[in-house]
Amino acid sequence: MRGVALALGGGGVRGYAHLGVLRVLEEAGIPIRGLAGSSAGALAAAAWAFGHKDPWKVHEAVFDREVAELRRTGNLRTLARLFAALRRPALVEAARVAEGLKRLFGEARLEASPIPLAIQAADLLTGEAVVLREGPVWQAVLASVAIPGLFPPVPWEGRLLVDGDVAEKVPVRAAKALFPKVVAVDVSNPPPQEAPKTALEAALLAGEASRRRLKALALREADLVLPLEPPFPIDTFDHRHLPLVYELGQKRARERLGEIQALARVRLKDLAWALRR
Repeated sequence: MRGVALALGGGGVRGYAHLGVLRVLEEAGIPIRGLAGSSAGALAAAAWAFGHKDPWKVHEAVFDREVAELRRTGNLRTLARLFAALRRPALVEAARVAEGLKRLFGEARLEASPIPLAIQAADLLTGEAVVLREGPVWQAVLASVAIPGLFPPVPWEGRLLVDGDVAEKVPVRAAKALFPKVVAVDVSNPPPQEAPKTALEAALLAGEASRRRLKALALREADLVLPLEPPFPIDTFDHRHLPLVYELGQKRARERLGEIQALARVRLKDLAWALRR
């Protein structure tokens, strides 16, 4: 019963910090008893569980240059895509990311994971969280990273699944179902400090504020919260900062390592939890 489960939240390129956190826990000999991931956290959780621990190799497998270029909103090609999206279900096709995930995970299935693994997506029609524990790993991760409007939703057993962050940015409840002691890793950017300049910015900020509130409620259920606290806002697709976030994930884990080690020790209530299982 020694060890912890991790709830790994979404955040685009900031999600590579999760692999840095996991590296530090591995070096410290802390058993990982479960991994639950949403969006970028789903990719990190699945990659670690199946032995893909090098962030640069994971990045190489799933990097889509067209998606990365969307951050350049002044780009004429980006503007053309935005106008086309008014008549289509998504800005880009998910084929490149899907093929990369297939190469990374092959025929691996969630239920065969060496570490108990839960991938969280969201039902586009109902908004509820959908925790995937069985099925192809690549397809589950694809569903969890399917940002609405950017990627098309992923059909799964009669549902249309999208980015897990829509329902719960850090999947603490899914992690608790795997193991009772949960470290939640939140790789969110700091809240904006400036007022919106356009109606679109205001609408986006309102949606983000709602997600922050849902995230705060979820984090209350964690035994320990590990925030990334980047020194400046890092764009979802700004892959230039991969080395920074990976190193920052390691730094944050080392700063709280004593607390994580204390949490990982065996407690009587953990034995009771195990007996109930």
